[in-house]
Amino acid sequence: MLPLLRWLSPDEATTYLRPYKGFRTRGARLGMDVDPQVLAHGFNKSGAGVFSGGRVPSLALENPKRSTFIEGDLIVDGWLENPGGLVFVRGNLVAQTLYTSGYLIVLGELRVRRLFGEDEPHGTYVFGDAYVESAFLSHNHHFDVWGRVAPGVVLESENGHRLSEWGVGSGPRWEDTLDDVRHGLRALAERWGPVPEDWASRRYTLKPEEVAEAERLQVLRPPVLTELEEWLRTTELTQRQQLEELRARWLPRLGDAAVRPEAARLIRKALNSKKLTGERDALLKALE
Repeated sequence: MLPLLRWLSPDEATTYLRPYKGFRTRGARLGMDVDPQVLAHGFNKSGAGVFSGGRVPSLALENPKRSTFIEGDLIVDGWLENPGGLVFVRGNLVAQTLYTSGYLIVLGELRVRRLFGEDEPHGTYVFGDAYVESAFLSHNHHFDVWGRVAPGVVLESENGHRLSEWGVGSGPRWEDTLDDVRHGLRALAERWGPVPEDWASRRYTLKPEEVAEAERLQVLRPPVLTELEEWLRTTELTQRQQLEELRARWLPRLGDAAVRPEAARLIRKALNSKKLTGERDALLKALE
């Protein structure tokens, strides 16, 4: 996965998305709109992880919070997969092949040679221009573009496309076909090698009004909170051991009044053993 910058609560994620007018307009191809609240809330109101963009060989966008915000352009020299996640790219998205079965929103351009979109609930939405050599949209997967769709783009549904043209066979069950598609797209991307440099060199530049609004609404989460949340999420210590670590190592670092309420919320959520309720609450009292 990409480098994690910070976690956002649903309210913080809503603020993060507010500057971009694409969320307040409709696409030019299908007239669809995009619901920022779906992205901001994640699944079970889990919020979103903000990750750094960049250039990578290949990538599966897998995030336990399921909402993934990518800061800047994402250049993938091979295959890119979004297996059911909620993804917002704050820049251009470039890859050789793209498989998505979730919600994918691109603020800038989308440039891929092959696109496979699976399932209806959400779809793929591009606020900028789109260049796709060939696309297969399965089970009413929506594909809408706010900018221009490059001439020659082939967009077909399961009724009008032979996957064999991609070198992909059809299995006895649709689940088998999906596995074949993913493996086939990976094989194509590996055969083609890195994306063209004229694709990779393109950069999305935020519009002046987007910059101004983003700066005004910028989510300034202290790094210590991101570090604490990640430690609580990944530690293999028992809850009693975590409590001891919090007293000894973390409490001195949480002296700033601005971080204490959020730190208390994170600790209360992570330490849920009834046997430790009294000791946990005593620790939280020290954060008041």
